[in-house]
Amino acid sequence: MTFLLSQWLWLLLFFALFVLLRYKQGRAVVWSGKSIALAGAFLFGVLALARPVLPQKPVDIEWRGSDVVFAVDISRSMQADDISPSRLEAAKKVLRGVVTQDEHDRFGVIAFTTNSIILSPLTRDDALLLHLFSGLDTSMVLTKGTHIGSALKLARKLSRSAHPIVIILTDGGDELGYSQESAWAKGQGLIVNVVMLATAAGSTLRDREGRMLKNDAGGIVVTARNDAIRTLADATGGRVIEGPDARAVLDAITAQAERENLSKTKVVLYRELFYYPLWLSLLLGMLGMTDLLGRLRRRYA
Repeated sequence: MTFLLSQWLWLLLFFALFVLLRYKQGRAVVWSGKSIALAGAFLFGVLALARPVLPQKPVDIEWRGSDVVFAVDISRSMQADDISPSRLEAAKKVLRGVVTQDEHDRFGVIAFTTNSIILSPLTRDDALLLHLFSGLDTSMVLTKGTHIGSALKLARKLSRSAHPIVIILTDGGDELGYSQESAWAKGQGLIVNVVMLATAAGSTLRDREGRMLKNDAGGIVVTARNDAIRTLADATGGRVIEGPDARAVLDAITAQAERENLSKTKVVLYRELFYYPLWLSLLLGMLGMTDLLGRLRRRYA
C-alpha cells in the first residue's frame, strides 16, 4: 500500500505533538469514550485525505501526435490595444488555451521580429511552455520591423516532420507582399496558419513613458492589420483565424494533423482504498459528537 497524498500524514505528527505538550504541561488528555472516538475520527480522516492505494500492474499506453510550431510576433506593434488588453497578451491567451487543451501534439516556440530565436524546442512539457508564455514581452525586442521569413526557416529546422504545422500569431507584419515566403513555405511542406491579432482601424502606440509614438515626420504612428499575410495560409493549405480564438486554432490543428510522432508511456493504475478510513472516520465522528455511546452502555450494562 502507498499514499498518493502523503503530505497529509504530517497532521498525525502535529496531533502527537499536541498530546505530548498537554502531558508536559500537566494537563493530560482525559481519554473518555467520546474523546477516543473523536481522536479515531481525526486519525482515520487524515488517512483518507492521504489517499491510500494499492498499485496495480503498469499499463503501456501509446498515442500519436504532430509537430506544431508557434511563431509569436513580439515586434513593437504587438503592444497595440485594438485587441484587448493588447495584441501580445491576446496571443499569450491563445497559446495557453491551445497547450492546455491539446493532449496529443508536440509544441515548439519561436519569437520573431526582424530576427527569430527559438524559445523552446518541440516538447510536451506543458508546465515549461506555460512558464515560457508568461515571460513573452515586447521588451525582448532589440530590432525594429518584422521578418516572417526568418521565423518560417527556423520552424522548418525545428521539425523533421514532412508537414509541420506552423501557427503565426501576428498583426500581419509590415511587408507589402508575402509571395516569396509563401512559395518557400509551400516547397518545404509547411502548413502555415495565421492568427490575425489586429483590426483594420488599428491603434496608436505609446513609448515606455506613456507618450504617443511618432514617426520621423512628427506624425502619430498608427498600426493596423496587414492582410497581405493571408497569402501564406492560402498557399500552404493553412487557415487565417480572426482574433484570439484558441478553439479555432485547435480545430485547425486537428484538421491538419498527420499524427506522425508515436509516443509511449507507462501508466500505473491504482486501486483506491480511501473510502475505508473515510467511513470509519465518519462513524467515529458520529459516536464522538452524540450520546450514542452512552445509550449503548446504559442499554447493555
